[in-house]
This record gives sequence, structure tokens and C-alpha cells, in this order.
Amino acid sequence: MADNELVDIVDENNEVIKTVFRKEMRQKHLPHRACYIAYCDRQNRFLIEIRTLSKDYAPGLLDACIGGVIESGEDFLEAARRELLEEVGIDGNKIDFYDLGFAKIPSGDMFLYGYLCFAKGDAVTVRQESEVSGILYLKEDEVLKLADCCVSDSLFAFKKILEKAKEQGYYK
Repeated sequence: MADNELVDIVDENNEVIKTVFRKEMRQKHLPHRACYIAYCDRQNRFLIEIRTLSKDYAPGLLDACIGGVIESGEDFLEAARRELLEEVGIDGNKIDFYDLGFAKIPSGDMFLYGYLCFAKGDAVTVRQESEVSGILYLKEDEVLKLADCCVSDSLFAFKKILEKAKEQGYYK
């Protein structure tokens, strides 16, 4: 999470209007793109992250999705696979991985565009200690019961991903 990463700022239609450093995006609460992956094992339990206290956004809360900010010009699918590998050590090429497109996601007093993915498989995880202090495997209803402990945009994305994954037959 380097402050000097470049991030594309988007308008209401998900069109890039300018590029700024990540630090400026965070300070000014500018609308940007991020990827969200709901990872489910073969027992239909979802990997939920416990965010470290050093995160620049929502430290210490639960993340219903794995993901992060998409860098300027970065391929969306590659960004999602990169985040999955970086944060929890799962290779998106070795599991079932589904692109569900973008959704506009409310985030506090702003919005962002989330690139949504559903992933399913059984994999050994290796958490990135600088970003993830722990993980939980929870059933869908258990995740929803912890809504007050979750990062709001991550929970919104989780619900949207499950809705789309059910519609497309990836998840029951």
C-alpha cells in the first residue's frame, strides 16, 4: 500500500477522469476502482479477513471479500488475481475463478466502482501479515450476522457477488 501508487479516479459512469497518488485519493475520498473477491471453499465457507490495525482504511475490521485498490492502468482480472495471491496466497489460476463485472459501491460519503469476482476451491492460505492479521471461514449466514464488524463496502460487494454468482449458477 504505497502512498506513491497511481490510482485512476472515476466519475459516476466509471470513466477515468484523472490519475492521482493513492495518498491523495485516500485524503480527499476520491472515487476509484477496487477489486473484490468472495472466496468460497468446497464446503461453502467463505474466507473472511481480519484487517491489520496498520491498514490506511478500516483498520481492525472484518473484510467479507479479499481485494484492494486497482492501480492506474492495471488489468482488472489481473488485479483481482494479484490481490488474492498477495493477501492470502491463493493462486487464482488454480481454482474456479469467475468475473462478475463492475458494480457501483457506496463507501461512506462517496462511491467507488468494484470489480467483482467469485472464486471457489480448496487451497492452503498464506496471509500477508502487513495487511491480514487473521482469517475466518464462515458460512454465508454467519458472515451476514457479523455485518456490524465488517467494512461496509466489502460487505456490500459480498452481497452483490453472491447475488450475481447465484444468478449465474456458480453458487447455490
